[in-house]
Amino acid sequence: MSNQRKQPEKISADCPHCGFSQLESAYAKSTICRKCSQAYSIEKLLAKEVSSLKAPSFLDKIGKLISRETVREVSCFSCNAVQQVSSAAESSLCPKCGSYIDLRNFKITGPFGRSIQTQGEVVITSKGDATSQRILCGTARIEGKMRGQMLCTHTVYVKMQGKLQGSIESEKVVVEKKSETELAKPIRARSIEIDGTVKGDIVCDGKVTINKHGNLSGVVHARSIVVEKGGIFSGELHIGESLQAEAAAEPAAELEPAKSAPSAKPTPPAQTRGAAGTPASGSAASTGHLPGFDPAASKPGATPPAQRGQQGKGKPPKRFSAK
Repeated sequence: MSNQRKQPEKISADCPHCGFSQLESAYAKSTICRKCSQAYSIEKLLAKEVSSLKAPSFLDKIGKLISRETVREVSCFSCNAVQQVSSAAESSLCPKCGSYIDLRNFKITGPFGRSIQTQGEVVITSKGDATSQRILCGTARIEGKMRGQMLCTHTVYVKMQGKLQGSIESEKVVVEKKSETELAKPIRARSIEIDGTVKGDIVCDGKVTINKHGNLSGVVHARSIVVEKGGIFSGELHIGESLQAEAAAEPAAELEPAKSAPSAKPTPPAQTRGAAGTPASGSAASTGHLPGFDPAASKPGATPPAQRGQQGKGKPPKRFSAK
């Protein structure tokens, strides 16, 4: 047995005076805001969080007893090993590394700032406000506010009105009908399905599907995109290769003109992205990269942004509408 003492869990404590969020120990009783220097009680904040976690109702318990027991697959957050567990189980141990795996469901109906790590379902209701620094879960449903980082091994369902401040990284993301969401940070997933209205940036390793009532506007990096009849897409589109491959290949392509003769004509950035045979759109050549993914911005000898933008100057963003 290890003699090392386990570090106390850090929670996000929001100042009731100015709203500033800071990390504090879960065992602390009170603290002082680092922004406005006002003292406030962490115990009262934790009491509110406990009331924000809604316990399973009587009908949920009866339904769980009546329903037949099934088997589901869960993965370990430590080693990614996959195992099959009963749907009635609330915890398990990884057969490979021995890590503890929580299988409980969480329903957030108010302010909540503690971190969550479970292979169950996390539901943020319309009145929920999750300020957790990190939420690791199996599946999730977002209807209220989420300002932290969410990592999901299965599917995240988004049905909310307003701005989504947090970041999402999941196997699959579904934006449901009647959802009008503005993304403050890019969504990253293997597949994305849109039935509502989304405005923001998307990074997808697989296929982006815009269904009949879907409306997507922003910058999209994906392997492929499907716009069904009635769906709308407007913005910049980068198709044919993943973002990781693009970031690795583009610096080498942009350094080639510096090695050649001074009179040699450099290759336009839009052609270097078409490794899979599908060139990017004209407007994507100037501002196609998401924040933090432009490897040429800090390299000496790279083409200045003003010159790179000449190719797409004067062209409006592409807009697709399936009729």
